[in-house]
Order: sequence, then structure tokens, then C-alpha cells
Amino acid sequence: MGNNGPNDPRSFNTHWLNSLPFKFSIIQFCIVVLIIASSTWLILSIEKKHHQETQVSLSQNLGLTIVAQLQQITSKIEALAASMASIGVTYAHSPSQLQEIIPALLNTDGQKSLIAGGGIWPEPGAFDSSKLRNSYFWARNEQNKFELVYGYDNTHGSGYHSALWYKPTRFYPVGTTYWSDAYIDPHTNETMITASVPMWLEHQFIGISTVDLALSSLKSFFNKLALHQGYLFALDSNNNLLAHPYDSEEQDSSKPSPYLSLPFETFTQDHPAYASILAEIEKIDAQFLKHARSSSTYDKTQFDTLLNTLDVSKRDRLSALINANARGISPNSERITSFVLDQDPLLNEPVLVSVFHMPRTYWKIILVTPLSEVGNKEHAIAAKIGMLLLLTQLIALVVLFMFQHRLFIQPISKMVEYLQEGNIAKLELTANQRKDEIGKLAKAFTRRNQQLEIAYASLDASNLALEQQLAMQKHAQIQLNKHKNQLNDLLNSSQNLICIKNTEGCYTLVNDKFCEVLGLERDKVIGAKDRDLFPAHIAEIIASHDKIIANTETPQSFEQPIPTNQGEITYLITKYPIQDNEGNIVALGAMAFDISHIKTINQELTNQIEQVNQHLVHREVQVQQLKMTLRQVELSSISIEKHQQQLQHIGVQNHKLMPQLITDILREQLKEHELLFTKLSLDSPLQRGDELLELKHLVTEQTDKLRHLLYLVVPQSEAIKSVHINQFVEHLLAVLAPQLDAYKVKVSLECSEKLTLQVSPWSLLLLFYKLLQNTLSHGFTMDTKQNEITISVHKDGQQLVVCIRDNGLGIEPSHLEEINKQIKEHTSTGTLAELALWLKIEFEGELSLSSKQAKYTEVRCLLTIAD
Repeated sequence: MGNNGPNDPRSFNTHWLNSLPFKFSIIQFCIVVLIIASSTWLILSIEKKHHQETQVSLSQNLGLTIVAQLQQITSKIEALAASMASIGVTYAHSPSQLQEIIPALLNTDGQKSLIAGGGIWPEPGAFDSSKLRNSYFWARNEQNKFELVYGYDNTHGSGYHSALWYKPTRFYPVGTTYWSDAYIDPHTNETMITASVPMWLEHQFIGISTVDLALSSLKSFFNKLALHQGYLFALDSNNNLLAHPYDSEEQDSSKPSPYLSLPFETFTQDHPAYASILAEIEKIDAQFLKHARSSSTYDKTQFDTLLNTLDVSKRDRLSALINANARGISPNSERITSFVLDQDPLLNEPVLVSVFHMPRTYWKIILVTPLSEVGNKEHAIAAKIGMLLLLTQLIALVVLFMFQHRLFIQPISKMVEYLQEGNIAKLELTANQRKDEIGKLAKAFTRRNQQLEIAYASLDASNLALEQQLAMQKHAQIQLNKHKNQLNDLLNSSQNLICIKNTEGCYTLVNDKFCEVLGLERDKVIGAKDRDLFPAHIAEIIASHDKIIANTETPQSFEQPIPTNQGEITYLITKYPIQDNEGNIVALGAMAFDISHIKTINQELTNQIEQVNQHLVHREVQVQQLKMTLRQVELSSISIEKHQQQLQHIGVQNHKLMPQLITDILREQLKEHELLFTKLSLDSPLQRGDELLELKHLVTEQTDKLRHLLYLVVPQSEAIKSVHINQFVEHLLAVLAPQLDAYKVKVSLECSEKLTLQVSPWSLLLLFYKLLQNTLSHGFTMDTKQNEITISVHKDGQQLVVCIRDNGLGIEPSHLEEINKQIKEHTSTGTLAELALWLKIEFEGELSLSSKQAKYTEVRCLLTIAD
């Protein structure tokens, strides 16, 4: 209150209604009322929005923190799966190594409570060609230790190759991770989600590695988060529930929630209050699908085998995920949307719903926080400010001017001073001590300062990372330039032609030798096509070779002429496809070297070989002539020097067969002579005329037999002449006529009258005589009638076929089998066995016997006869 001074005595007598303190108090009171009313209105309207924005910011920070913590877990899982994939490729054919390394990796410290299982899943026959299902999968048992599970190798069913955590991974490049939908494992009954990493070896898909993340572990993770009064939902890439607040209400925490791994849509059917959240998620998915379709890497035809086995509702989403991963589209951790839910079924009050996106996994985190905390703070602040203003104004009526400087000017001045000095500690002390707008202002300054410090620290870390990355890039660039120079030196120093063409047929790289041979500058070759550099016929040859490489996708070699300054020279060109990481052909490479001198040498060698072959043919003709001469010498001589071993066998057989043959013939002749001698001895000198005629007839018959025998018996030393087979057999039958008559045998001969052979008559006599004697001895009896023998002789190429068939007694099957065995193995001294051995040694022939009891017996002989 000011003093009016001593010269103004009326100041003490001023009416209280007109006094300045009263007016100031009235004005102050009105101002207080207006301030209180306006403050209340501002707090309830403007500040409400401000606090909601603050709540959104807090919710966003909390959500990003949760996503970051969860991303640390998924990143470790992805790194573990990638490491297992690398180990699977390295030890693909070492099962023992895999069984030692994989469980140790899965049991890594810090992941025991998260990993439910994992393993290696090879393609059919990729690790072992004899196994179509060859999994290496470990799962935790009741003792929380990893145990090898063999259930997936069961041959029944479609197998793990058709599982939804396996098939999509075929479309993922090396080092990327496919996070499957949440599901219940059929062997462990664990609700889980799988991280799958493909294994590629030499651009060929050989299987995947997996790490299973138990949803019960995620439940423990989310329960540890400090969410105050809020809660959250976690959805996988196909909007299946990974975590939800109702899971904590279960009585038995060891049992999984019935909603886990089910679609969020199913959850909203039982809880309709969350339908607005489902609508927002569907909008987000629609935008994602639209963005994925705008630039897709794979078309639908490439997904036929994958998508045809899926539910229709999941096909578009899975194809969008694969295309997004192929193009590297994976947004950073960010809040997608936020909205207010008027009535939350759990908190029974308005809540703020924020949806966050997780990179690479495409999971969604839905954070629900109450707005009541913001409202309570608003009302508490409004009441506190109102009371403070009211008391302040009441007191200010008395001491306003006294404490104005102390209450307003001085604190603000100190704050400005603290800010100018950078003394944030005193500013924070002021903010903690004062509860009014000045304290809020100090808090705002301190909060902003903290944000700036965090931003500066982040910028420093980013700058440091960029500097390190820049240093690595510089080092990589130096190494790249070094390798590039080495490669250029290698290409240009090579005497072979080396070039690379893109898919459009334009040359992108050639070495110096290529330009030298074609006689062109490099600038004219780079960017040109084959038709620009070569004649039309050579360009067509090159195009056909390129087409073969593009179709087969394998390296191949061709001979091709190339025009040079010395004319067309033949080169051997090896062409090969150049492919990217996805196996697509991006260029064609070729390497050629001159083989013209090799062709010349080959031609000279060919001419020499032809001359040598002609000389060899001439020598072979001479050798054949010598062999024929030697054969003639062998046939006309019984020298010991001629093939001693063969002659020993022949000699043994001749010694066994020839004396027997001569003995048999002489025995028959002796009988005839004895009969003739008997008749001559008994008859008197005065014989009757008819007796003389009979005697003359006998002598005549004996003479004829001797003449026939003389024709048959030719010394083996005599030169072999052509033998008329028909006449020879008739002479033999004439000699054997008495024996044939004794057995009442009628002989018929089937032989061409023109058939002649260059063979020894003595050998033919031995063959036919032995065969007929054997037939007479074993085929007939003396008391049988109508006995017949059919002799068939014909020539089949270089072989003489002799068949003797009778209609006699025949042979029992068991005895016939035994005789054929003896003939084949030469283990008997019987007539046919000895004769078969003689045929094999003398004529490289063979003998076979066939018979049917009481019907016939047939002996068939094959003799190799030289012309």
C-alpha cells in the first residue's frame, strides 16, 4: 500500500469504497474469479487435449520401448537360426557334428526360457540321398532339457516339407528369416511360433533351420513389463494372438490360453467391445496388401504349389509378405495409428489404443492405456490451481505489492539466470520446490533440456556409427579397386579371348586379346552386339550357342570360327551363365582359346592313322594268307610240332575211337569171310549149278562190300579232297547192310545230292559208323519189326548238321538227363560222350541227345567245316 505523503492529510480520510486497496481488491477478486473460471475452462478443454497428446506421446514411447525390447529377443532368435542354417550347410553330410552343435546353440545362455525347440530340416535327399525325411529337431522335455524328436520323420502323412513354417521359406533369400503363424506343435503340444531361415548351397535350396519361440515365454516377457494400469495385445503376421490380457486371468498359469494362436477376429467374436480395434487392423492390412501388389517380385503362378494348400483368407497376405521380404520392404519400429476407445471392457473407462509395427517379423503390438489418469490429474491440477489462486488473490489484496517482486519477478529472473548460466540442477530444484506455473515452466525447461541431451547423444552415436561405416566403406572400396586392378591385369594378360554379355546381347566386358583378334577398339566393342561385330553366319552360330546356355543354365563348350586378320580361325569357346543370388541369369560369360594348330595336328594324325590302318589291313591279309597256309599244313601233316596240347587230345580220342572202328569193321568182314570159307570147305568139288551161283553171289557181295569199304577208308595222310556226302553215306549203308538186315532196320537218307565237303573221309566214317552202331545197339531189339532210321545231313552256313533219328525204344527221362550231363561234362567213357569230346576237339562241334520213351531217339551233331 503506497503512502500519500505528509502534505496530503486527506489520504487517511478516504472512504473505503473509494480506496485503492478496496478497488484493487475488487478488481483482483474479479480477476481471480475470471482467472479461476477461465483456468478451469482451459484445463477442462484445451489442457485436456494437451494432456491427451502427452498421453499419446507417453504411450508411443512406452510402445516403442516394448517393441525394442521384444525386437532384441527376435533378433537373437533370428541370429541363432541364421547360425544354425550356416552350420547345416557346412555339416550337411556329417550328422554326428549336427547332433553335437545344434543342441549346444539352442541351449545358449539367456535364451533358455524363450526357446522351446529347433533344428535342421533338409530337403528330400539333400543330406542323405536314401532319406526323404531326415530332420534334426530338438524340443525341451519335462526336465527342461533338449531332447531329439523323431516324430517328424514318420513316413505317414505329408511330412514336414508341407508344413506352413517350411514351404514359404523356399522363396526367402539367404540370411533372411520367415516368422510363421502361431500354431500348436503336433509332437510337443506346445503353442509356439517358428523362425525359419533357408539353407542354400550352390544356388540350390537344401532345407531350412528353425528356432521355436514358446508363446508361454512371451507371456512371461509381457507380464514383466511395467504397464501401470494398461495392458496390450500381440499379434503375429497373420493377426493370430501371441499374447492378450485375458491370459493373465487364467487360474492355471501352466496351461496355455485357449485364444493363443487363434485369429484376433475369433477373439473379437467373444469380445465384441474390441471390434473397433479389429476394424483398424483390417485397414492397416489393406494398405499393406495394396502397397505389396503395386510392385511384386513374384507373380501368382510361382506361388501355385504354395498357396493352393492354404486357406483362401491367408493366400494374399502370405504372397504379400514374401514379395515384401524379396524387395526388402520392412518398416522401422513405429506407431501405425492411435485412437480412443470410449469404453474398455477390462478397465471400464475410456482408453487410448495405439498400434505398433515390429520390423522383419511383421508383428503388431496393440497397447491399451487408460485416460482416467490424465483426467484425474486435470481435476487435481484445476482444484489445486483454483485454491492457490483464490488464496493468493485474498492475500494479494494486502500484500500484493509487497510480494509481487518476490513471487513473480524474482523467480523468473532466477530462472533466466539459471538458464543463461546453464545451471540445470538449480532449475530442477526450483521445479521440484514450486508447484505452480513457474514450477511447470521449470519442469518443461528441464524436460526439454533432457530431450535435447538425448537427441545430442543419439546424434553423437549416429555420427560415430556413420564414421565407422564410412571407414569400412573406404576400406572396402580400396580392396575392391585392388581386386579390380588384379582382375583387369589377369584378363588383359591372358592369351585367351574373354568377354561378358548382358541379357540383351550387348558386350559389357572384353579383354585386350579379344580386341586384338577382332582388330577393333574396346570402345567400339563395348555396347555392341554380335551382328555388329561378326558376319551374319557367325552371328547366327553365336546366337544359337547363347540360346543353349540360357535354356540349360549350365556351362558348355563349342567349336566356333572367329574372323581375324589372318582369316577365320577355329576357337574352342566355353560359355557359362552368370546368376544373381536368386538364381536369375543376369549375363553370359565366355572364354575362347585358339585350337587351329590342334586341328592341324589332329588332321595330320588322322592321315597317319589312315596310312597305318591301310598298312595294317595289308598285314592282316598277309596274316590271313599265312593262317590259311598254316591250316593247310596242319590238315595235311600229323607233325608233333602242331599244337601239342590239342593233338594230345585228338590223339587220345583217335587211339580210343579209331582202333575200335577198325576192329568193328574187320570183325564184320571176318564173319563174311568165315561164312564164305565154310561154304567152300563143306561143298564137294562136284557142286551143283545153283550152289555155284549162290557162292558166286556171296563172293560178288563180299567184293562189293570191299569196294564200298575201300571208298570209305582213306588214309589220313592222303590229301583231303571234296567228299560227296550222299554217295559216302550210301557206301557206308552198303557196308552195314548185314547188320541193318539183322535188326530189320530200314534206313532213309535226307541229303542234297549236290552237298560236298572238304573233309577227311576217315572222320566222316568214324562219325557215321559210331552213330549208326550206337543206334542199332541201344535203339532196337532183334524181335522188333518196322524199325526205321532217318539220316538227315545238311549245311547251315559254316556248320554241318547231322541228325540220326530212330523209332526205337527211347530213353527214360532220368537216364536221358544223366547222359546229356555226361556228354556236356565229358565224364563218361560211353560212345556218345567220347564222340562228343572228339567232335569238340576235331571240329569245334557239339553233340546233343533228345528222346521220348517208346517213341524216338535223336542224336544231333554240329560240325564247323571250313570252306
